[in-house]
Amino acid sequence: MDRRLFLKIMGLSSIFHQWLLRDLSAAEMPVVAVAEGKDYDRITRNAIAALGGMKRFVKSGDVVVVKPNIGWDRTPEQAANTHPLVVKGVVEEALRAGAKKVKVFDRTCNDERRCYANSGIPDALKGLKNVEVKYVEPERFKKVLLKGAVLKEWELYGEALSA
Repeated sequence: MDRRLFLKIMGLSSIFHQWLLRDLSAAEMPVVAVAEGKDYDRITRNAIAALGGMKRFVKSGDVVVVKPNIGWDRTPEQAANTHPLVVKGVVEEALRAGAKKVKVFDRTCNDERRCYANSGIPDALKGLKNVEVKYVEPERFKKVLLKGAVLKEWELYGEALSA
């Protein structure tokens, strides 16, 4: 990259950040929430409530995608993936907000069967109606035009795009 292009990008970046910060500071509801504790279910629901509740994000009849980190062949005790009770709390809140269906998936780094099984997420969601825990299917990725200055296109997952 030459110096002139770098300066143009940095100038646009500065303008974008000023606009973003202005909008975030003018937001009526918080855009980030922090909840601490050992009761994963309670702190997850507290964080969602602090953001204005799940109905702020999910409307009745929506198909919702929850994309936790299930990328590693590790157990919840090893804390490499999203804790299964956090995922369960998010999914239950989406359903309570009126989601017609909730799909849970991730593109794993290790063997997907082992990652999913050892994460504990499928077991935590077992028995919940209208919830589908599924593996990512490579053929469902689609090239999407981004109209970016540098990044023109990227492959995105079709099911996430249609949710």
